[in-house]
Amino acid sequence: MSLDSFLLFNLFIPTLLLSYVGKWELYKQFFEESPVALTVVEENGLISYANKKFAELTGYELYEIIGEHFTKFVAPEDRQRMEEYHRKRMEGKEAPEEYEYRCLRKDGEIRYVRIKVIRLPENRTISCKIDITEEKKAKEIENVFEKMARTTMTALFIYQDDYFVYVNPAMEKITGYNKDELLKMRFWELIREDYRKEIMEKGRKRQRGEAVEPGFCELPIYSKDGKEKWVFCTFANITYKGKPAVLGTAIDITEKKRSEEEIKERERRFEFLYQNSPVFNVIVGFDGKIIDINDYFLKATGYKKEEVVGKPALDFVADYHRKKAWEQLQKDLKGERTPPVKIDIIGKKKIHTVYFREGNVMVYEKGKPIGVLISGVDITERKQMEEALKESEEKYRTLVELSQEGICIDDENERIVFVNEAFAKALGYKKEELLGKNIFDIVHKEDIEKLKEEVEKRRKGKASKYEIRFLAKDGSTKTFIISAIPLYKNGKFMGSLSVNLDITERKAAEEKLAESEALYRAIAEYSQSGIFILQEGKFKFANTKFLEYTGYTIEDIEKINYWEIVHEKDRAKIINAVEAIMEGQDVNVPEFRYKKRDGTIRWAVGTGTAIEYKGKPAFLGVMTDITELKEMYEKEKKFIEDTSHYFFNPLCIAKGYIELAKSRINGEEKIMLEKAKEAILRIERVVKNIISKGEIHE
Repeated sequence: MSLDSFLLFNLFIPTLLLSYVGKWELYKQFFEESPVALTVVEENGLISYANKKFAELTGYELYEIIGEHFTKFVAPEDRQRMEEYHRKRMEGKEAPEEYEYRCLRKDGEIRYVRIKVIRLPENRTISCKIDITEEKKAKEIENVFEKMARTTMTALFIYQDDYFVYVNPAMEKITGYNKDELLKMRFWELIREDYRKEIMEKGRKRQRGEAVEPGFCELPIYSKDGKEKWVFCTFANITYKGKPAVLGTAIDITEKKRSEEEIKERERRFEFLYQNSPVFNVIVGFDGKIIDINDYFLKATGYKKEEVVGKPALDFVADYHRKKAWEQLQKDLKGERTPPVKIDIIGKKKIHTVYFREGNVMVYEKGKPIGVLISGVDITERKQMEEALKESEEKYRTLVELSQEGICIDDENERIVFVNEAFAKALGYKKEELLGKNIFDIVHKEDIEKLKEEVEKRRKGKASKYEIRFLAKDGSTKTFIISAIPLYKNGKFMGSLSVNLDITERKAAEEKLAESEALYRAIAEYSQSGIFILQEGKFKFANTKFLEYTGYTIEDIEKINYWEIVHEKDRAKIINAVEAIMEGQDVNVPEFRYKKRDGTIRWAVGTGTAIEYKGKPAFLGVMTDITELKEMYEKEKKFIEDTSHYFFNPLCIAKGYIELAKSRINGEEKIMLEKAKEAILRIERVVKNIISKGEIHE
């Protein structure tokens, strides 16, 4: 109740009652100028007096009110109840003094009214009425917001004076803390230390009502169990309980980040899916000209593709932003990390204000870089909309329009009556194209029966969460996770509210990662070399060949330090080589001896490289057993030594005797000895070729 109403109920009415008889004229002017609607109703239910405020409330003229039964101005649903109350008062029985009813205006509009009734002498009543329709509407908006907050898969939170003052269940799930624990925490306490100072400073600016750009970012946080998670957050300044505050959303992107890192380890070629993205995507070459653009850019700006591709990117930037755009582009093409930047883009019909995201991505073709992918969010319409929002609708509309999930409301006949921009863009439609469609018209035919079952659950009052496929405008299939609740009014089913998260790209990435992992696992298992992964000195993976070499089972080898299988005399050099490789040095792993589980000593050669395994640094090693090769080499070496001994020693003795004989004779005998020596030298050459080359010739 307003202050004016409070004073009227507690001061004016009692005074009027005390002085009603014989003093009506003294209060008539005050009665007529009252800031609330007043009526006097006789025992028979006819209105004998009404003031101007009541006329305004009902839309009638005063002469149309006086003499009419009071139920004429009451909605049919409430007439019997109010007539019963009046009858009891006239009979002196107990009836409510203050309650709510629906007022029927002359134009047919229904207004919600709070009424206070007092019985007067001579079996009549005086009543004071306050229009509470706007208050009712505000509560309905608040209820919708609360339902959405409870059912959305996006974490929602509000912080004020550094502390959380509101969190939804999704926020509890992401952080691992319960609501009571979070409401005792400063909002930045969850954030990883190297990000904390910057986020704290920006958060405090937002709490003071200052604009901070951009309104979104990726952040690392710690959950209650100490695990690090990555979340994508958006922020918007709001008024909460009369003071500046910040409304935030968060989506857990930890698995997405991990998948991206694992895919990068296995592939060097960058692949991107951008054509259906609800953002500006432009590929700019090293010469500053546009190589490709997505459909969203074309639809937003009104250009045809042939009007853009091959043209300098700066041709489409507003003059006053070209210098900033040029500096940003040069940094991007050099691979430097750049902060988000706001730039105005020239369309055929209007200027678009775009936030180009932090750290643009290098694009490769056949393993070679060809340019940079620049992505940005068009915030033109959002800015215009935010300027038109009223404070009473701020929380609700900010949530809907900044939501990264598609929001859809359909009626009791499954006709779409509301969608937000995210839902429409995810399917390639404009919002107005979806309004009026039956939700079954855009569902994949194989999922229609499943959706019918889910709708039937909501008709029975049950919320549900499920996965379903939609058909985009271009005919492609999009996979969504749906979280839906039923909507009721006065106990009647009115339709469904659903929050729709597009997981198409995530599912494709998961399938691709699974295929990649299966391929590399098959290669590892069928390799003729031992392959293993070390992390913090322990074996985290070993293929079949490595287990065959060492004689260990996978369960046993995971329990020992890796150097325990290396021969004591070779441990130091192997440990040094592994540490050097993990530090990024280019070193060769030396030949070494290893011990099998049964104590047998074997020889091996190996190589290795530093990798990331399950989010942590690790060592990938490849080992080949060379014991048989070593033994063969030793036999060959002994053969050469024996051959040298048994051939060259006698030949050397023979040459010595020939030289001695030559010194004692002359003539033809000396010539014969010289020829004998030549024959021995020929034999030496043949033997040397056999030993060194395996060939029989001089």
